[in-house]
Amino acid sequence: MPDTTPTPVVDSQGLTFSFGGTQFEATLSNVKRKSSRATIDVTSLSAASGSTRVIQPAPLVDGDEITAEFMGSGSFTVGAYGALSCTKLAMTALNAYITDREITAARGEILMGTITLKVTG
Repeated sequence: MPDTTPTPVVDSQGLTFSFGGTQFEATLSNVKRKSSRATIDVTSLSAASGSTRVIQPAPLVDGDEITAEFMGSGSFTVGAYGALSCTKLAMTALNAYITDREITAARGEILMGTITLKVTG
């Protein structure tokens, strides 16, 4: 029996990433999955027959991309490789490398940056 419990709404305030030991707060983030499997069934085999299944987001896999926007110039370098985590998005123990970095500047505005990371392994 599929789980019909509504997923709780979680806001994105305080969306903090850690990459290669550097933490930054994202102002916008997007996860692009290579795999079409968005969820997985993690129901224990000890669950009673007919009980509600436990479904959770599928882990990110090799080739999935994460784009994050942040304020400031950042100290990110294209090609840099490191550990990636984001507690709010349930990302832990991932390795990734930076495939793109962009800085946007406008007169009288705060510097904005965007990095794209590709999950490896």
